[in-house]
Amino acid sequence: MFRLDDKHLEKAKELAAHNRKKKTCNTCYDRGYIGTAPDNTIMLCHKCVDIEKATKAWKDYVKDIPELKEYYKELFEEGKE
Repeated sequence: MFRLDDKHLEKAKELAAHNRKKKTCNTCYDRGYIGTAPDNTIMLCHKCVDIEKATKAWKDYVKDIPELKEYYKELFEEGKE
């Protein structure tokens, strides 16, 4: 099973916090994410995070790291159905 390294998890948390659109949130307690999944990825807060911007920022981060690009290859398969 894939498990995201802690250094990448910290970057994901940073990107989530950077892409928040509200100053305060009682859902995520102003973190930008609700929690972590078993694979060590975060669950973005749907109330205060701009999901599109956060996903684009994550995609830009992932494209330069081969092992992450392989795991998140669906981010790069736009337009296919």
